[in-house]
Order: sequence, then structure tokens, then C-alpha cells
Amino acid sequence: MAILAGGGSIVACVAVLLFLVAVVHDVRTREIPDWVSVAFVVMGLLVLPHGAWGRLLGAGILFCLFYALWFVGGIGGGDVKLIASSSLLFPPLQQMWYLLDIALAGGVLAFAYLALRRWGSTAPAAPYGRLLRVECWRIRRGGPLPYAVAIFAGFAVTALRGGL
Repeated sequence: MAILAGGGSIVACVAVLLFLVAVVHDVRTREIPDWVSVAFVVMGLLVLPHGAWGRLLGAGILFCLFYALWFVGGIGGGDVKLIASSSLLFPPLQQMWYLLDIALAGGVLAFAYLALRRWGSTAPAAPYGRLLRVECWRIRRGGPLPYAVAIFAGFAVTALRGGL
């Protein structure tokens, strides 16, 4: 796998840790800390191969596309920054796969939330009972999705495909 070549495993481990912070924070507060996106940008620029303007261009295009989605209220600002900054770790072709993988994971997440809105009026007591009760409460009130979960899933699928 390309991710393991030449220090790539360190990049992968740091990326996973950053995503775990983003996911936990997004699930708890529906916000993604700005420092996570800044860390992805710094990491992406440090591991950027010489002459890899395509990665920068692709990340810029993704930022513009998702900024437009944010502008119309379709996605959160932290999600926009997380997608664009983490896409720097992928070559241009894999950035397109990354976008598709995020969209597919987001569809699964949205379907799960719609199903829980209809059928998830109560949550089990253990082991994640409080978390599930809070999520069910948010779902019933039409709260936003913690989209960092879908972004992380898309990142993992794209990286396992060999794009990182």
C-alpha cells in the first residue's frame, strides 16, 4: 500500500488521530476544531511531493465546491475545511475518489439518521446509552449530521484503496 512507503505510516497515524479528534468533537458538539484542519494543511504541505501542484489545485477546487455548499446551508464550515485540508494528502485522481467515498459514506450516515428518526425513539442503556439517547434527541429535532464521521470513512476507504 502506498501509504506505508517512506514515512507514510507516520502520516497515516497522525491523520487517523486528527480524524478521531474531529469525529469525537463533531459528535459531541457538532463543531470541528480549526486546529485540526490547520494540522492537515501543515502535514499536507510537509509531505507534498516536489511539483505537486495538482494536489493544491484539487484541494482548492474542493474547497470552492464545498464552500458553495456551505453558503447555501448544505454543510458546515468545519466540514468544508476538513475535506479540503485532508484532501492535500491525496494525489489529484484520488481526490476525486475521496469526494465520491465521502458522498457514499454521507449517504449511509444520512440513511441511518433517517431510520433512527423514524424508529429510534429510545436507546439502550448500555454501553453507549447516553450518547445514543442524546443522538436520538438531536435526530428527532432535525439536528445536523456529524459529517466528520462520513469524511473520516471516506478518507479511510480512499487510503485503503492505495491513494495516500
